[in-house]
Amino acid sequence: MDRTFTKTLFFFIIVIFSIHNIRAQNDAKLSIFNYNPLFYNPAFAGSADGLNIVGMYSSQWVGFDGAPKTQYLSADTKSLQKIGYGLSLYHDVIGAKREYNLEGNFAYYIKLNRKYKLVLGVKSGINSYNVNRNNLDIYEPGEEISNFNQENKTSPIFGAGANFYSDKFFIGISSPNLLQSTYSNSSGTTLSNRKNYYYTNFGYQFELRRDITLTPALLARVTPGAPISILTSLNYSYLNKYLASVNFDYNASAGIFLGIQLIDDLKVGYAYDISTTKFSNYNNGSHTFFLSYTLLNENAEKCTCHLY
Repeated sequence: MDRTFTKTLFFFIIVIFSIHNIRAQNDAKLSIFNYNPLFYNPAFAGSADGLNIVGMYSSQWVGFDGAPKTQYLSADTKSLQKIGYGLSLYHDVIGAKREYNLEGNFAYYIKLNRKYKLVLGVKSGINSYNVNRNNLDIYEPGEEISNFNQENKTSPIFGAGANFYSDKFFIGISSPNLLQSTYSNSSGTTLSNRKNYYYTNFGYQFELRRDITLTPALLARVTPGAPISILTSLNYSYLNKYLASVNFDYNASAGIFLGIQLIDDLKVGYAYDISTTKFSNYNNGSHTFFLSYTLLNENAEKCTCHLY
């Protein structure tokens, strides 16, 4: 293990442990996190070394009233072998809350030596947050929360991230939004707080045969008022045309994903997750649909973090 790898890995470990006590508002976390990395880390812009378009639709906790529904669409590319950039759209509905994000992503690729690359990324955009009283069941009409019909707020987004990788592994850290916001109704009652939150991800790719790879990966997230959440997955690829993975979120869920290349550059996939707690008695699992179009540059050098 050379000194470049050792020093960089040590840096990432220090940063990861230093954020252990940070508190933040929870953000959507889809089980097939390896297939939408730009969502949580702008340093993944251009990771396919070509044009990459991803669309996702997730319906979680089916059968549970007010359960989350999430849509995600992104497009990113890479130019001059050093610059990655892209645009991402995000829409999330849970209960009475509806949220939209429009984000621009920028990444700069640094070749450390023949084996390792470091990518630094930033994202900027706007967030629209809406709470509709008509979607709430008010059991105590005198409560302050009943003194509004609909509340809207638009706030800026600024996030940052880094990704360090070789042809065998990748490790990244990020905060998709470093800015803090408070959402209140007209009477000053706080409806929601948004503070800093952080992700770290890691994966190692094993080449079982020339056309078969197996990549164990994890995504850790710091959330408010809860332990660090760690989602792990084992990802299989055959000829880069047939995809499969299993995932496990400790004390939360387990699931499976299957994907296939329909025609050149176009892949579709489906994931199903079940709750592994007593909450499974109140929902019928989560469904996620995946669509991607990837047009690689000539002599492309994909990041190992790009699994499809």
